[in-house]
Amino acid sequence: MGEIKSTMDLVMERTRHLSMSEEERAQHKKEDFRKRLQGLLQRYEDGSLSVDAVQQRFASLQGELGQSDRRPLIEAVLRRMEPDRDNRHWLELLKTMEPSVCGPLEETLTEHRRRRAERLKAGRQRMRERLARDFGIEGSAVVPNPRRDPECRESLSALGRDTQSRIEAVFEKLP
Repeated sequence: MGEIKSTMDLVMERTRHLSMSEEERAQHKKEDFRKRLQGLLQRYEDGSLSVDAVQQRFASLQGELGQSDRRPLIEAVLRRMEPDRDNRHWLELLKTMEPSVCGPLEETLTEHRRRRAERLKAGRQRMRERLARDFGIEGSAVVPNPRRDPECRESLSALGRDTQSRIEAVFEKLP
């Protein structure tokens, strides 16, 4: 009776002659490192890992995959930062991993919050004036929502893009 081969056996037979070059192996390791790093950061964001645990697991991940560069971690954290959200947990992690980026990042985020508040205030004022002029609606009970104003939304969107590019610029200045 004939031998029944598993799918894995068939695959192994057909790919036996294929092998990866050193460059391909290194690229594969880097990609694996980045994927596992994303998982590590997701667990940190979810609150299941502390800063110390992230540091320890990052170090063991580096050793396991032969990576010595800290830049992928810094880049991954900076890409997860969003100007309109609370980024304290990311700043806390960066303070232990790469303290030199924290000052510029905190300044950028503080400036973003200030400029955002100014734009929201201006949007509310524009909407109050528009409601009073167009509909005769005015008074202390009127609480306009500036996010419903297309001009204000576009201004906030542009501010977010500008701040995000400033955050990315912090990474580019790393040694």
